[in-house]
Amino acid sequence: METTLTAFQRQFSKARQAADRGDTVEIKADNKLEYVFARRPKAPSSPFADMEHLFGVVSLNARKEPARDRIRRRLRKNAAA
Repeated sequence: METTLTAFQRQFSKARQAADRGDTVEIKADNKLEYVFARRPKAPSSPFADMEHLFGVVSLNARKEPARDRIRRRLRKNAAA
């Protein structure tokens, strides 16, 4: 469904019904902007709900050297450059 911004504001209930049916409402503004009004599902309680298949794919190796030694090594390397 396409409409103008003014018509969208005046007939919001019709746009809401269209969105509830699953239609996307495209709103054209005067300054060549386009807005989209659509229904979307409620956000999952877990932000990683759709990424569960990726868990455990990559693991980082444990570092045996203390952080202060890594920092000192990087500082020495950058000072030499």
